[in-house]
Amino acid sequence: MYYYIFDIKRLRKKGQIDLIKNQLTSLGISGEYAYIAPNQSAEMLAENALNKGYTTIIAAGGDDLINSVANVLVGRREVLGVIPLSASEELTDLIGCKDWQSAIEVLRFRRIKEMHLGRISGSSHFLTNLYLDISSPIEVTIEFKDFILQAWAKNLIISNYHPEIQKKFVDYLDVAMESIKQKPTGIFKRISNIIKPSEQNLSDNISFVRAKSLRVFTKTAIPLVAGDKIIAKTPQLIESSDDKIRIVVAKNS
Repeated sequence: MYYYIFDIKRLRKKGQIDLIKNQLTSLGISGEYAYIAPNQSAEMLAENALNKGYTTIIAAGGDDLINSVANVLVGRREVLGVIPLSASEELTDLIGCKDWQSAIEVLRFRRIKEMHLGRISGSSHFLTNLYLDISSPIEVTIEFKDFILQAWAKNLIISNYHPEIQKKFVDYLDVAMESIKQKPTGIFKRISNIIKPSEQNLSDNISFVRAKSLRVFTKTAIPLVAGDKIIAKTPQLIESSDDKIRIVVAKNS
């Protein structure tokens, strides 16, 4: 029993939704169709699908819609399916489908993968990555279980799944921060000039940590973005979910 939740804003051309429905029908996996609206959030529609007894709920849209449906299904036996429409490369890599046509083919076989998610303050979840939304370096403090990391950050990614990061522990988050070294002042500047009198070498630095949970602090509230949606702001507790989600993926994904 399939229940489809569409974000029609993600459709790239007129008539695309009819193409999608026609392919679903031809493969024998059509079902009930619903559409997010100002008075019908993705979470509300997913809850409605559960109340009706549907066992497979498909999110047809981008990362924001897919994460919203995942919020409802995490820890349940019902399955999340995905038809990517303008979704991130990380999300399409996760399910093993680069376009909506191949994603529909994969839905037919219903191969299920169980995985942990990233979680914000026990409510919002993300399947792939969370980014600190900054355009210039800012001072960031990250509190882990046994230590604290402080730096002037250029970029911060908190990854639950990324195709370029080898995940070592399935229930840990991978945290990567690109920071910039600051020019030394006072006695440190004088020492630096003695050691390197001809040039001041300011190089970028990458910090990488695996952790089950972390707290991110900044001097002012900075958005945390999953896909292209702000789902929280700093300061924030971010952790790997205790529960898993069941998601349809391609073979070998």
